[in-house]
Amino acid sequence: MKTIRRIAAPATAVLAGVVAAAVLTGGSATATGSDSPNDRFAIREVIDRHQMYIDLRDADGYANLYTEDGRYRSPFGSADGRDEIKAMFIDLAEKGFTKGKRHMSGPAVIEANGATATARSWYWVAETEKEHAVYATGTYTDKLRKADGKWQIVQRVQTLDELASPSQ
Repeated sequence: MKTIRRIAAPATAVLAGVVAAAVLTGGSATATGSDSPNDRFAIREVIDRHQMYIDLRDADGYANLYTEDGRYRSPFGSADGRDEIKAMFIDLAEKGFTKGKRHMSGPAVIEANGATATARSWYWVAETEKEHAVYATGTYTDKLRKADGKWQIVQRVQTLDELASPSQ
């Protein structure tokens, strides 16, 4: 694993540069269909806050990004409903699962249509305690709903990228 982290460490700088360029040029979300820039921006905020709340250890802020009946699926656990999502968040934090990590959101493709939307975004998790390295990467696939002017996650499915075999 140490070899992979040493190889991956320069990728952190490249990823940071790509994100900085996207932010500076306003390219963090791609418009499609009949969605509006305001909706895409608000959805992008939800995606970014999701990552920030993990690192801030803000269980309430995190859980409130989801609808009351929201669902979360990942290799690390699943939860149905805002209360279960909050409980899962607290449990993982208490076990030290996110200790020494920084969660980042990458590019997103967002398609909004009225009061519903889908978003697919990349993420990466940086190791910040033992050494500076990319710890994990993957994809979020979200379904969102707008109610009372506020976008929330109805369902989030998280996947992990597989590591390339040593022969690749």
